[in-house]
Amino acid sequence: MPDILPRAKRILAQPDYPGLLASTIALGLGFSFVSPFLSLWGTQEVGLSPAQFGLFMTATSLSALFVTTALARWSDSHLARKTVLLIGAGGGVLGYTGYALVRDPRALLLIGTTVLALAAICFSQLFAHVRDRFVARGVEGVPPTFLMSVVRMCFSVAWVAGPSLGALVMVLTGFRGLFLGAAGLFGVFFAGVCWFVPHEARPAHVRAAVRESVWRVVTRGDVLAMFLAILLIIAAHTINLLNLPLFLTGDLAGKGRDVGIAFGIGPAAEVPLMLWFGLLAAGGHQLGLIRFGAAATICYFLLLPCAQAPWQVFPMQILHGLSFAVISNVGMVFFQELVPGQAGLATAIYANATNLGALLGYFAFGAFARPLGHRGLFFVSAALTAVMFVIVIRYRQRRSGGTELKPLLDATPAA
Repeated sequence: MPDILPRAKRILAQPDYPGLLASTIALGLGFSFVSPFLSLWGTQEVGLSPAQFGLFMTATSLSALFVTTALARWSDSHLARKTVLLIGAGGGVLGYTGYALVRDPRALLLIGTTVLALAAICFSQLFAHVRDRFVARGVEGVPPTFLMSVVRMCFSVAWVAGPSLGALVMVLTGFRGLFLGAAGLFGVFFAGVCWFVPHEARPAHVRAAVRESVWRVVTRGDVLAMFLAILLIIAAHTINLLNLPLFLTGDLAGKGRDVGIAFGIGPAAEVPLMLWFGLLAAGGHQLGLIRFGAAATICYFLLLPCAQAPWQVFPMQILHGLSFAVISNVGMVFFQELVPGQAGLATAIYANATNLGALLGYFAFGAFARPLGHRGLFFVSAALTAVMFVIVIRYRQRRSGGTELKPLLDATPAA
């Protein structure tokens, strides 16, 4: 992976970029701090049944989907990105503070579907801001996709450390301290946005370019098909996230440390691969990389059932890191180029695909875990990824460098 270090130094010299990376880490920590412990909080602390907690998460996730899509549209046409980021960061502070102090399920549902739903906009708007300010203007000698990859890498690094730090805080201070810690991290992100994100209104030519309605954009054949593709592969990975620890400690008689090792190898491989794939994507290989990532993911899920000991799973996790390096990085850039001039909406559509994919994965795990067993669930993940592979293989490259979809859905790409 030559030339990565000189390019990294060049972009770190850009005004506000290092501060933006620090803010990205704070945001990633804020999300990852609480995510692994939400089910424990809902069932043990709040007193919801598993079914009630599932409905609670579904309602909050769907609310976040609609809120982020609406705000993303306004960020492309009217509101400055800084304003939207501050709204989202403020929602995170208030929402997680509410989760720390309130225990009435109805009040928590109101908090989750209103102020905390606003926090979901931060992820997509952060990357939309990077595209507007740094990618659109360009940095000499640095491919645009590499600029996005560095920011995405910082978010991933935060997710490596966040769950462990969250577990420590929860042991020491309980759920109240856990959520107050998340609120504090969103406060750090809020301060970072105030300091490092300039207030830039949408230029007139950008506002004029936003002509298509949200419904018309999201129902375009190419956008809808890629939305479905990302949704399916995230669902497959979500099933694996829930299934692999049980497989390691149950079927393979492993220990808790084996789970930690397995889930540490993937992110460790993901970080350098993310930078490398960012450089490759700059050469116009985005669609090829997505296809390659899908094929590697299918191989990963087909290899896992063959394992007979925990150590055999460890090298397979490199494929897991490869898959996420492609889907979470190149996939996002691919969406932004599918909807040019509307980076906020494009990134929000990508983020919503991942959120709905996670929900589908939760439901699929609950439905198939008992009848199919842990090894059988790997084949469910493989089947979901295979459908995703069929979708992306039906794309073909235009001569102009864009992408179009072969006849697969009834909708056709808008001009």
